Amino acid sequence: MMQFLRRRHAAAVLGMFAAFICLSPARAAAPDVVYFAGIAFTGDAAASEKAFPHLSRVLDTNGSSQVNASIRDQLKTHPAAFSVSFDQLGSIKDASHSVALALAVDRETTSVEHIGDTYKVRLEIAAQLLFFDFKEKQVLGGFPLILDYVDVRGAPPSEDDVLAGFRGMALGTSAHALPTEFVAMLAKASVPSAATRHLRVASVTLADKTRQYLSTTAPTIDADVLRTQIAQEFGKYLAANQKLAILPYSSNKAIGGSMAARFVEGEAYQLKIPEADYEISLDVAGFKKVDQGHNNVNSIFIYGSFVDATIREPLSNHVYFQQRIRQGATKEVPVTQTSVDDWAASYESLLLLFNNFTQAATNPASPWVKSALPDSPDAKAQLSSLAELIKSCR
Repeated sequence: MMQFLRRRHAAAVLGMFAAFICLSPARAAAPDVVYFAGIAFTGDAAASEKAFPHLSRVLDTNGSSQVNASIRDQLKTHPAAFSVSFDQLGSIKDASHSVALALAVDRETTSVEHIGDTYKVRLEIAAQLLFFDFKEKQVLGGFPLILDYVDVRGAPPSEDDVLAGFRGMALGTSAHALPTEFVAMLAKASVPSAATRHLRVASVTLADKTRQYLSTTAPTIDADVLRTQIAQEFGKYLAANQKLAILPYSSNKAIGGSMAARFVEGEAYQLKIPEADYEISLDVAGFKKVDQGHNNVNSIFIYGSFVDATIREPLSNHVYFQQRIRQGATKEVPVTQTSVDDWAASYESLLLLFNNFTQAATNPASPWVKSALPDSPDAKAQLSSLAELIKSCR
């Protein structure tokens, strides 16, 4: 049995691993101190058991305490780039003492593929350093990181095996365990500045073709949980690639409550999302799997994602961008592999779409645009308009 625990760039091509994202947002006057609020799940707190079937068991009261204690202990020898407080309370009324930080867990993924006489098990945790300014009542931004765990074994993994894998990723002390990666990111991160204008993913819908694809490739996926994850993923890529402060998709009681508790006025404060100046709507139009051919060694497939994206100003209902975006990603499958996780590959292509689009949003000349957007004057004009909008939000 072979085991690997790795950190991975959120936009890696299928089957490839790289370093995690290092974000360098524009700086404003740095706060005197940032108040650590611990680890919590993003999304709807009531759906955490569906969204995080294994991590919700690992990060029970004791598990969360272990992560928090490990982070605190490691910061003693590997300090952050700014002052982090565990024991004192801040003040919502004081701008230099109003910023909270959480280790926000966005997603867990389990994938099992049968290759010859072995089983490849891949576990993934997507998380972020999430900063929130309670004086300005807005999310300042996040620094995303992804952990991969790969286990090659001679038999299918049991539920206990999968749970043990996630436990090691979340509570372990290895170089690439979640607390260690979080502390390493803190050494590089700076506190994002507050935006003067706010962008937010306001809605995510799944088209009929997407729901049909899910029913055959991933029937256990909860549609509501998936919509929340997609909104969060897009927001993270936009924040990281454009160095923006993005308002959250939805209010989260777990994160909001733990953050508010770090301030003297926290008990009376409810985490609320300010009105966005610009709203983003995403309709996941569908997925495709195309067989590109075979040889004596591999079969080659292309997984495609299609998203209808709209960015508008809600007050005037002016639309800055409204186009269908497409993305393909290639996956080579050994001829000895008898099962393929089509949903994992499809979701990877969707993340690649988000990464490429949010990079090209301020670079209309990007070669990627030619393959991803319609080749029309209208699409080009809208992308240029979107670029100006994003620049105005920095």
